[in-house]
Amino acid sequence: MLTALIPTKNHGIYLENLISNVVFGEHSPVSQLLICNDASTDDTAAILAKYAGDSRIRVFENKASIGAMASLMTMYHHVDTAYVMFMASDDFFYPEQMGRLLEETVKRDAYVGFGKYTILDGDQITELHHPGWQARHFNGADDFRALLGFDHYAFLCTTVFRKDFLPKHGPDSIPYDLSLNRQVSVDGLGEFRGHDWNLAIEMAAMYPEKFHFQDEYCGCFRKVASQLSSDEVYVHTGRASFEMAILILRHLSDYRLRKRIKDVDLFRNSVKNLFYAKFGGVTEAAKQSDNFNAIYKPLILAADTLINNM
Repeated sequence: MLTALIPTKNHGIYLENLISNVVFGEHSPVSQLLICNDASTDDTAAILAKYAGDSRIRVFENKASIGAMASLMTMYHHVDTAYVMFMASDDFFYPEQMGRLLEETVKRDAYVGFGKYTILDGDQITELHHPGWQARHFNGADDFRALLGFDHYAFLCTTVFRKDFLPKHGPDSIPYDLSLNRQVSVDGLGEFRGHDWNLAIEMAAMYPEKFHFQDEYCGCFRKVASQLSSDEVYVHTGRASFEMAILILRHLSDYRLRKRIKDVDLFRNSVKNLFYAKFGGVTEAAKQSDNFNAIYKPLILAADTLINNM
């Protein structure tokens, strides 16, 4: 019923535990695993070869690295179950809790089911208390409003999707809009980081009544220093505020969606506050850079104009 898609590169240290004790651990709801080795240079290939006889697992091999997102989409069309989940190979979910999440998602006929998540930093696990999880219950709330106003809170490792209702982008009808990569890649900082956020917003815009939130911790995000979403690479450079500007212009240019935000004071203000908080994280040095002035600033100003004239 549920297929997990995992792109992996040089995460051999995590793979055996991830596959044996998480993806196919006791009570896990996953019935099929598609995993793509994105030209790893560690022992990933040897580890995956151990599972060659397991009919539940299909391994894809990239001779040259194409990136996590492209690897995911290579596997996507091979999914033949009703539900699908995407995850990174350094994160993990709690099998029993994810089993309950899928069960409730199916029972409620939801198209998106998600749970809370913890954060692993070194040896310490912390329970996250995301404000968006509370905001979605406020008066006048739905997940479209809460996701735009309180940032992304449906962590992929703890989220399941009803495959037939995912967005269909481009000639290959994939759920992620890879045109977002072209909008940002000119800055030299790689692909669009907010793909998961955009996917959740798109689903919430189309199916606001089809989200199920499981109020328990269902998985864990592993924090590592080299992540592209670290503050140094993402926030302080201005890329985070630039990406939010793109999402504001993308979604709120539609008057019907813009009206859903502007009609509820809490969320109209929360979108502004989140946008300004991201901008506030940009260093003064970054504001003098060519990236900021030539690439980021025009769209940041356009988004600022839009949210202040709703």
